[in-house]
Amino acid sequence: MRRYRAVTFDIDGTLTIGHGWFYIAEMLGRGAEYRKTTAAYRSGSIGEDEHLSNLLNLAAGCSIGMVEEALERTPKLDNIAEGIRMLEDNGFRTFLLTHNPQYVCSWYASGYGLQGYGCAEQPVQDGIIGRADGIHADKGAWLARLCRRVGIDPSQTIHAGDSESDARIFSLAGLGIGVNSRNGSVRTLGRACVNTTDMMDVVESILSAASER
Repeated sequence: MRRYRAVTFDIDGTLTIGHGWFYIAEMLGRGAEYRKTTAAYRSGSIGEDEHLSNLLNLAAGCSIGMVEEALERTPKLDNIAEGIRMLEDNGFRTFLLTHNPQYVCSWYASGYGLQGYGCAEQPVQDGIIGRADGIHADKGAWLARLCRRVGIDPSQTIHAGDSESDARIFSLAGLGIGVNSRNGSVRTLGRACVNTTDMMDVVESILSAASER
């Protein structure tokens, strides 16, 4: 059986240059709220679950169209679609694994050709985004659910990400690739770490790591 069959990608700080919710918050006029919850999380005064709820609730009451406009304007790595095609040409299935909600993942997946996602869920009714109170940030559970759905084992995945939550996935996946990360755990646990603005550099690192015996 092929050792690695899929690649999963984080979004914020991995496919985006900087945190994507910064740009969403700024466009929605909620930049101060973004800065407040980010500072509280970094200081340790709130946990990951509360911080994630706070971020997603920045979009509560807004239309999907407003968020998609912000996503369009968010700075991202160059050549994302080309990199996804290269991975799939080399036999890999490609997915998102992220704390982002489904409406953000759907935009990235459809725009860049990824095959699906494991992610947070936030209610949407008639195109208006609801609140995401009480959400649990659990990429490990989402990875397991995604792998069951597509019929692979987590050990057959390669995960690319930049944060502490991604470093935790590295031990569940077959291997991890750090992308533009200053996190010590990512740099220690990742098979490789790449600093770049071009998705093709990330893909080359993934293919190289996957070929190692």
